Order: sequence, then C-alpha cells, then structure tokens
Amino acid sequence: MKTTLTALALIATLGTTAVYADSHAEKTSDSGDAEKSRVISETSIAIYSQNPYIQSIMEKTTHIQAKRLKEIMARGDKVILLDVRPRAEFKTTPGIKGTAMNIPRNFLEVEAYEQLEDKGASIIIVSSKGIRGGLAANTLQAMGYTNVRNLLGGVEGWFKK
Repeated sequence: MKTTLTALALIATLGTTAVYADSHAEKTSDSGDAEKSRVISETSIAIYSQNPYIQSIMEKTTHIQAKRLKEIMARGDKVILLDVRPRAEFKTTPGIKGTAMNIPRNFLEVEAYEQLEDKGASIIIVSSKGIRGGLAANTLQAMGYTNVRNLLGGVEGWFKK
C-alpha cells in the first residue's frame, strides 16, 4: 500500500510539474527569461505539488533560470538581486556574488518600501530553493513593483552545473 501511494505521489508530482511548465510558459510576461523546464530540488517539488496555494502563486509569477540570470549579469545589465533568506542564513550560507540586499521574506512588506524605492526597477528574487522567492515576487507585485522575477531553484539552482 505504501509503495503504491509513493508511486502515485511521484506520478502526480511529475504530472503537476509538466502542467506547471506548459501553463507557465504561455502566461509569462517575460518569455525570454521564463523558466520552461523546472529543475529544482526534491523538497521544493514536494512542497509545490502538495500545496495548492503555492501552486497558484508559482503559476502567476515570472521566473528566471540561473543560466539566463548569469547571462544578464555578464552583460552588465542593471538588476537588483534581493535575497529573501533569513538574515542568519544570508550571512552564513554562500549566495550569489554581488547580492548586497537582504530583506527576509517575513519582513518584506515592511522593509521593501524603505529599501526598494523604484517600483519599476528590475528585481530578481533569490531564496534557498525558489519557493520563498516565488512568494516574495508575488508579494512585491501586489505592492506595485512591476519588473520582478523569481530565480527558480534559488541559490541551490544557481550553484548547480
């Protein structure tokens, strides 16, 4: 019974991921940067697949692949890298080089108004695995920020080869 449930959960997860990738590719406003094939950790897939609220947020959020972000940064395009990991994690766990701004997810609504004055700035949200980043991107969009993308896979995806 347990093996059958595990197999069914895996099938559901893979199906949900495929549906997400297909539907997201059509809905994004920045198709050049949008993630078309989700490659994230097992933990993130499990959280995503089991939580309808997170699914709905991730489907309406614009995402960017690590590879695409690296290209943008190499070109020298102006982007704000906003790390939403907790302050202790930001200080002790390596993130993306050049990320100076850290507003933890749980302080975003309060601190964004103070630290992110330009609501049209290009903002890339960075989290550990991309889930908190998707939620943070959605929050900023609801607050009126117009050019926000979530780094899918987060820091974990950034360091994958």
